[in-house]
Amino acid sequence: MTALQALTKGTPMSMPRFGQRSDPRAAPDCPRHPGVRSVDYCKRCNRPMCPSCVVPTEVRSICVDCAKSSRGRRSARIGSAAAFLRSSGAPVTLVLIGACVLMYLLALVVPAVQSLFMLVPAWVGPRPWIVVTSAFLHSGFLHVFFNMLTLYWVGSVVERAIGHWRYGAVCLISALGGSALVMLWCFVQPAALFAATVGASGAVFGLFGAVFVLQRLSGSSTAPILILLGINLVYGFANPGVSWQAHIGGFLAGAAATWALLRTSGRPGGALAPRAKQIAVCAGMVAALAALCVVSYWGLVALYA
Repeated sequence: MTALQALTKGTPMSMPRFGQRSDPRAAPDCPRHPGVRSVDYCKRCNRPMCPSCVVPTEVRSICVDCAKSSRGRRSARIGSAAAFLRSSGAPVTLVLIGACVLMYLLALVVPAVQSLFMLVPAWVGPRPWIVVTSAFLHSGFLHVFFNMLTLYWVGSVVERAIGHWRYGAVCLISALGGSALVMLWCFVQPAALFAATVGASGAVFGLFGAVFVLQRLSGSSTAPILILLGINLVYGFANPGVSWQAHIGGFLAGAAATWALLRTSGRPGGALAPRAKQIAVCAGMVAALAALCVVSYWGLVALYA
């Protein structure tokens, strides 16, 4: 008996059973669908994938398990960002700051953004949105930096004091109040019709007004906020490039909105609940100021056309 016969004796060669691979180079079965031949390997976990498990990406493919894991991580990141905003105590302030910074950077890349959203009284008719969007634009780095710094310092305090949605309403009303006084000033100075106004200063001064009302109603000293307001107004009057009209309009609108919200809070009973009353008050002020801007535009058209 030869050596080869000795090695193979008693071990006859048999055909592979069904489902077994006789070719070691053949593609393995899909681990998620037994008996289904795989067509590729996941680029992340390197597990085999059948056609039903393939999720195409920019480069190669991933399996359905890794795709679900990615969605979970994205959801976790979104949840973490939302949790961070909530934990800050001033989420609306942070969102407003982010929006202003984003618009500033966008205007640097696309200069047309500035002309499309800045407030020019002569353009309010065909572009009514500019009475609000101009508050998110800024003319330079120092302009956006100091406005956002003040918005963070003052806005965070006001937001915690009056609540998130009320604070957002006060900011919107203040911005509209600043735009309204800019429009009204054109009746006094016609050259202002074509002057551009940008910046969140109207909303920031509205927060000064909110602080003044909060301190006044609580019995605290209003001297610090009045001194800060006076310094900023003097700077605005002395610098021809600063829209003091937006500052004063924002201050008056912010103070009025805060006073109205506080007067309607904590008074149960009546036709409307306190929260519904506050929503109605804010909606009414927004509508009134927006209408004032539009009516001012058509009045200016009738006067100077």
